[in-house]
Amino acid sequence: MIFLFSLLLIIGAEWIFLHGLIEHSLYVLAGFQGFVFIASVGLLFFNFRRRTQNADYRLVFTYMGLFIATGIPALVYLLPGLSYLLLGLPYLQYIGWIFSVGIFLGILYGIQFGRWNWKVHHVTISYPNLPQAFDGLRFVQISDVHVGSFLHRYHKVQKAIDLINAQDADYVFFTGDLVNNKADEMHGWESLFSSIQAKKGKFSILGNHDYGDYVQWNEQDEKQANLTKLIRIHQSIGFQPLLNDAVELGDDCWLLGVENWGKAPFRQSGKLAETLSKVPADAFKILLSHDPSHFDAQVLDTDIDLTLSGHTHGMQAGLQFKNLQWSPIKYKYKHWAGLYKKGHQYLYVNRGLGWLGFPGRLGMRPEITLVELKAALIKSDLESNESR
Repeated sequence: MIFLFSLLLIIGAEWIFLHGLIEHSLYVLAGFQGFVFIASVGLLFFNFRRRTQNADYRLVFTYMGLFIATGIPALVYLLPGLSYLLLGLPYLQYIGWIFSVGIFLGILYGIQFGRWNWKVHHVTISYPNLPQAFDGLRFVQISDVHVGSFLHRYHKVQKAIDLINAQDADYVFFTGDLVNNKADEMHGWESLFSSIQAKKGKFSILGNHDYGDYVQWNEQDEKQANLTKLIRIHQSIGFQPLLNDAVELGDDCWLLGVENWGKAPFRQSGKLAETLSKVPADAFKILLSHDPSHFDAQVLDTDIDLTLSGHTHGMQAGLQFKNLQWSPIKYKYKHWAGLYKKGHQYLYVNRGLGWLGFPGRLGMRPEITLVELKAALIKSDLESNESR
């Protein structure tokens, strides 16, 4: 229902935008704008209806890019355009056009440059119960690679791999969505992702896109074979998949990984209680769980210290300035980007390394996260130090 309302709103905005162009005898521009918009909507609808496993991502992303590049500027024009029609004040229309052109140029920048403009977010988190041996532990989190979206631009992605390796991390944790749908998307990428370095180990989980749920398969066995192949690829590039499993990193610090768990309609294959049963009760616990909605739904009822998630991409569009950030995705996900705290528990939501659908990033740069853990002094320790 929300999707249908949004589409109808954009179509209405497009009509008002075209009306303004025609009113000023800009027939060629209006015809081109209208044709591109209508064609992109039709082609997107056709491709989503097909949902074949052999989808051509170049075409899908091109259609999506054209839809965004024509629809969003029209949507920005909607309010001043309506005001002009109702009040007859020409300057309102000109203001609308200025904003529309600015948004259009921003979209072009996001497609051409923004999606390759990786940023390292350095986060330090302090815990009074962190084992002393892990004081100063550094790990990199990456998420939502969606490798099929990269369209074999290896030299571009090499820059991201170089940034990951430059962090000199103890561990690398990958929180799901390696592919868009099919394991075969990784063909040709194995050597590049195998070059990701970590001093002590690399671990991964699955995201909702890794199960192949969004394409049609000839039979269920084919879909299962695709998942099995993808898990083997995780292993072949040096990552240990944690599928409702846990591993001790040492000195009573445990890493847990669950399969995808998200609010409906997303699959709920994660088995948190079962995974927790494999871990000592008093251990320091780090959880890899793809969907951040898992945090409120189940994780807060446990004693897990740190949860790492992805999934939202920060909607690939938003505003960020120092500690202030906003994106439309916040109206769907309570936790959508960055660090959150509830009681003694922390959640970090990675903005994603890749993209899906819209082939760009607008104010929401693709992310590599470097997390450093610190052992915080508790009150009794502080009093002891002060008495010396």
